[in-house]
Amino acid sequence: MSQSVTEFCEKCGSILPLPLSMDVVKEIRCHACEHVVDAKRFHGVAATTRIVFNTKSLINKGSTEATRGSQSQGPVVERKCQKCGHERQTFATLQTRSADEGQTVFYTCLNCGAQENENS
Repeated sequence: MSQSVTEFCEKCGSILPLPLSMDVVKEIRCHACEHVVDAKRFHGVAATTRIVFNTKSLINKGSTEATRGSQSQGPVVERKCQKCGHERQTFATLQTRSADEGQTVFYTCLNCGAQENENS
């Protein structure tokens, strides 16, 4: 059996949850496949998080918003507009239905301003 990267399940490749305390947790169980790993495997491993926000130039890249005088609202995703075929849209989410149902995602094309929504 080959040595896998410490933070990933060697059976299915899913990210393994890091132990909160080596004193409390003796084993780690993969959420996806239930494979069990000895928590000692994580001794000395530190987790860091990095959040990178879109810059204004990245948001407006390839759009005609400046000529329309509007500003982009929300994060940008690569999603094809059904009206003009442009590949970049902003999105926002809102809980429009009951709490036990998924949220509604509202997309706006950065090129033509067309709006679409998706119930997730």
